[in-house]
Amino acid sequence: MLLSSATTASYAQSRQTHSISGLVISADSKETIAGATVILKGTTTGNTTNADGKFILNVPAGEPATLVVSFLGYRPEEVTVEPGQNVVEVRLEENVATLNDVVVIGFGAVKKRDVTGSIASVKAEEIVQTPTHNAVEALQGRVPGADIVRNSGAAGAGSSITIRGNRSINSPGSGIDKNSPLVVIDGYQGGNISDLNPNDIESVEVLKDASATAIYGAQGANGVIIVSTKRGAAGKVRVDYNGYYGVNDYQFPESRIGEGYVALRREAFRTVGQWSTPADDARLFPAPGEYDAVQNGQWVNWMDLVKNRGIQQSHAVSLRGGSEATKVFASAGYFREEGMLTNNFNRLNSRLNLDQTISKVFKTGLLTQVTYYQQNDRRDPLSVVTSISPLGVPYDADGRVNTFPIASDQTRISPLADELGPNTARNNTIRTNIIANGYLEAKPLRGLTLRTNFGSNMDFRRQGIFNDRLSLGQNGRGFSAASTENTFSRFINWDNIVTYVQELGKSTLTLTGITNYIRSDVDNTYAGGQSQLLSSQLFYDLNSTSTTARTFASPSTPPYVGSKNMAYAGRVNYNYAGKYLLTVTGRYDGASRLAPGNKWDFFPSVAAAWNIGDEDFLRNSRKLTQLKLRTSYGVAGNYAIAPYGTQSVLSASPRMSFGDVPAQMYTFSPTVGNPNLGWEKSATLNLGLDLGFFDNRLTANLDVYDTRTSDILLLRPLPLSTGVTQVYENIGGTRNRGVELAVTSQNFSTENFSWTTTLTLTRNKEEITDLLDGRDIIATSGPETNSLLLGRPVGSFYTYEKQGIWQTSEADEAAKYKVGNYVMQPGDIKVADLNGDFIIDAKDQTYIGSTVPKFVAGLQNTVRYRGFDLNVFALARYGQMINAQFLGRYNPSGNGNGPASLDYWTPENPTNDFPRPRKDSNLNSYAGYTGYQALNFVDGSFFKIRTMTLGYTLPKSIGSKVMLQNARLYVTATNLLILTKSDLLDNYDPERGGAESTPLSRQVLVGLNLSF
Repeated sequence: MLLSSATTASYAQSRQTHSISGLVISADSKETIAGATVILKGTTTGNTTNADGKFILNVPAGEPATLVVSFLGYRPEEVTVEPGQNVVEVRLEENVATLNDVVVIGFGAVKKRDVTGSIASVKAEEIVQTPTHNAVEALQGRVPGADIVRNSGAAGAGSSITIRGNRSINSPGSGIDKNSPLVVIDGYQGGNISDLNPNDIESVEVLKDASATAIYGAQGANGVIIVSTKRGAAGKVRVDYNGYYGVNDYQFPESRIGEGYVALRREAFRTVGQWSTPADDARLFPAPGEYDAVQNGQWVNWMDLVKNRGIQQSHAVSLRGGSEATKVFASAGYFREEGMLTNNFNRLNSRLNLDQTISKVFKTGLLTQVTYYQQNDRRDPLSVVTSISPLGVPYDADGRVNTFPIASDQTRISPLADELGPNTARNNTIRTNIIANGYLEAKPLRGLTLRTNFGSNMDFRRQGIFNDRLSLGQNGRGFSAASTENTFSRFINWDNIVTYVQELGKSTLTLTGITNYIRSDVDNTYAGGQSQLLSSQLFYDLNSTSTTARTFASPSTPPYVGSKNMAYAGRVNYNYAGKYLLTVTGRYDGASRLAPGNKWDFFPSVAAAWNIGDEDFLRNSRKLTQLKLRTSYGVAGNYAIAPYGTQSVLSASPRMSFGDVPAQMYTFSPTVGNPNLGWEKSATLNLGLDLGFFDNRLTANLDVYDTRTSDILLLRPLPLSTGVTQVYENIGGTRNRGVELAVTSQNFSTENFSWTTTLTLTRNKEEITDLLDGRDIIATSGPETNSLLLGRPVGSFYTYEKQGIWQTSEADEAAKYKVGNYVMQPGDIKVADLNGDFIIDAKDQTYIGSTVPKFVAGLQNTVRYRGFDLNVFALARYGQMINAQFLGRYNPSGNGNGPASLDYWTPENPTNDFPRPRKDSNLNSYAGYTGYQALNFVDGSFFKIRTMTLGYTLPKSIGSKVMLQNARLYVTATNLLILTKSDLLDNYDPERGGAESTPLSRQVLVGLNLSF
């Protein structure tokens, strides 16, 4: 039975029409398609095919008509019906774009259906759905296996990314993140994804398993992020503009003020018997001028005064065009963010990508980018806000900041001190990054490609810092400090690639040979001094500082650091009939950072895949349209130690003299050399499954992996009696096991309405499997966060296990436990007595949690109706613990401040959150507060609406009248809703990781996309 819409009948009555009949079939299987939609273009007149794939439709008589035929899982087809034509057959091609999409891999590209490794791909349209200056943020929640978090809420702050957990262990103080993935931009190493304008990016591929990353050897030991920028295209020049403007606002707990502040002090004094009624209030405020301020009602909400409404704006223009021989893409962008703590970040960047076909044999190209930054930071005042008394007068009669809010108390500096004037505190950084990459490609024979890539990355950076004697940074020192540091970095990447493709019947063999050379050089100069003659000189004239205090050596960076790497690699790809796929890779890597005799090593990998869905027994299945099984195994290396870490280095020191005559002396570096240092190695087994159902209306990708890392390069401490303090050694091992899932569902897909849902889920179990002598390493400094524990993740917390607060009804039980000679009592912190000896001491410290979540999930819904689009992206991290530093601002003596939300114990308020206040006691000075370190550590699980965007695209019929190919206006809200598992994190975004400084913000912005 034919299904006919009501609109068809009404249309036929209004105009002279004639009826046509048609048949819709699959171009591949030749089967008829039931339920296909047939629309008369430019109208709402339509019909659907019956069970036999047939339809009848009325079209205008005497003139050509165009039919638009569509069906989920197939490419839409437009068919012209000539006057008098009564029958039409429409062939729809399967929409296998997702399978035939080209995926960029190391030193090449393949169709997605031919991929053997574990690779996630994010396209341009997905990247720009999250308006941001850093494309890494746009990947958050879209790539299974990639854990991405925003580093801070500071203007221009970036995001950190970890792929499949922490394989290695970062050495404190080394300045090297050994778990960072390699970033490759347009085939060249050495770039930084944060330097890119997100609008310039065509696609991002994330390579996760050893087979996918093996071609990059040691560089890709922690995964690889391959970024492809946009290139020119033959045809008419296209001009695009993308811009937005938005406002930000911090989320951070309010501080105590007014009665809440007085109540804390009263309780602290009551605990020791020094307060009973408000008549005793005078003794609560012994500091000069403080009680007078209370009586005069001079309360100050410092939080409101230090934070401002942040502003963010971005503007980008690009041109894309060319001829068949010459293709050009050019862009320019400007980004500015004014932070909420009177800091700002500016970025200007320009890009020129040029591809030139010289002849049938030769092709060349140039890919360049220049990025200029200017950033003004300030010392984060929130640590002062959460600790200073909320009393005093913040401004004088002329509106100038009072450095000391209580004039008679010259010990408490205002959180606004750095805003006293433009020369009070400055931290200015200017940076220029220049990328100049070029290639030459030759195809002298059929199937043979020779290509050489030469890339250079130069980075110039100057940081100047000045702090007046009355600034937050120099508070209490009595003198100003100024410094300037200049860094010049050079990175060279030279690759030579030979690719040969041979087709033999149903078999395709691809051979790839590579040589890879990289070199890194960094020059650093530093100078600093004290007591600048004039504050207006800032850090520009250090000759005006005190000569006795001037220094010319950076406290953290050597004057020169250089390293080199050389590698030879080969890869074989075999494809039989598109069903059976094999990839074998081997790479021989050499690193100058390692010791002689251990610099070189070989790293192999193998991967296989079976497109089961192409087998005859599944080829005609309409329910299961894709089924692919993948497996891979490989070994990757890591040499991420500080250059010269294998050598005992001498350092110059001016701290010697003969009488009044200075003399140069040399001392050994704190790190002693280790001539036996070798490669850290990670072996990964990966199993993958790719599924497609109902003409790929529902697709899923599942990966299961197991990575075992051995011979970890760790900077271990040495006894002081050795004369040095640390040494690099190959000690320790880790294991990461996990499951990654990505599911995409096309819930609805019609001409006017569509709804797509994508879910990503990552579960990674990380653990340390081996340490020196088979024992935990408990750090002597900061054991709570720096200890290494067997069987636990790298980022673990080690301290007392807080079980609550001892209650009045538990007084007898509490009295059984002692800290030294002190007997526990109600109001004290209750901690677990792990060894059962009723003595609370270091033996009761244990693992209490880690920064590694049990799972990370992302859920994205995109709905389109006519010209409107709505995108909602939700993010969840569950099962991790964070070190919420602001909780450590609890001041039990009552003479400071802290978040107003911290609920402390009193006989009338028997909470289990924080202990009873006590006069003249700090958290670390009173035995009843033993276990105070655990107060900071809370469950950091959260769910948030990361972004919500509502947009409207102008109809092309209207836009074309003003030469617009596309015009879209949108509104985006970021971090719109945040739900935390712990009530202690109210009004705080746990994605920040617990840090007190520069918390994350909510944002609302308006954007515009135009194409000409």
